[in-house]
Amino acid sequence: MKHVHIAELNREGGPVFAGQRFETPWSVFDYCALEPGEVRSIAGEGERCEQGYVLLGGPAELAVESFRKESDESWGSRGTSGEGPGFIIAPIAYDHELGNLTERVFGVFDVRVAMDRGQMGKVERDTFVRTGSFAQAELKWRDAIHGGCGRIATRHVLKPEDFRSTWTFLDHAILSEGGSVGYHYHDALEESFVILQGEGLMTIDDETFAVGQGSVTWQGIGQGHGIYNPGPKELEFVRIAVAQRDEEYTTIDLHDDLSSREPT
Repeated sequence: MKHVHIAELNREGGPVFAGQRFETPWSVFDYCALEPGEVRSIAGEGERCEQGYVLLGGPAELAVESFRKESDESWGSRGTSGEGPGFIIAPIAYDHELGNLTERVFGVFDVRVAMDRGQMGKVERDTFVRTGSFAQAELKWRDAIHGGCGRIATRHVLKPEDFRSTWTFLDHAILSEGGSVGYHYHDALEESFVILQGEGLMTIDDETFAVGQGSVTWQGIGQGHGIYNPGPKELEFVRIAVAQRDEEYTTIDLHDDLSSREPT
């Protein structure tokens, strides 16, 4: 399966793509909905994986033992303090709690990436927690990428050096009306797009389908993919990407801006 909508997923918690077999150390990609004021207890997995949460709302709080980390005013990505999507990267090896500090329900994606002995040996047990927002004001506009058309605003919110595992990118992007990420594929990299706002057409393995707010897509290693925004509004999404161990990930453009594709 290449596409689901969060309305189809188990609000109590479960895999985004049932039966997904990962080719990278990406070991968990789950979803749940946090009710207003709800606090969920999550068991740590020793030093076996790096774990983070992509949040479709906020603010939220992550508690580790006696330490608590709450999103601050910079969390807001829509110009309103304390609101909007963001992320939390949890400390490795600790049990923790994730709480919804709002009076609204919002969705949470749980991402876990397994670590090898070398990566685990570099980790010190601490309560270091990273939080941040997908702030539109921090995006930088440029010409379309991967042979696409129109304009795109992008930011590497977290880059390879920000992770301890092979979790490689957490990106934020907006496509202009008539803009696209051109058709391309990756060696040694798996990824997912989470649509935050707008509507568009996603193509994966030459299959084109409509996506909108709440859509989640999956692009495996070597699978051609890209996304086009026919308009009339901007299309905003988050990209999550994990690389294979000891392999160099690459991007190969396929010279198709996808603007002439119709839903399959």
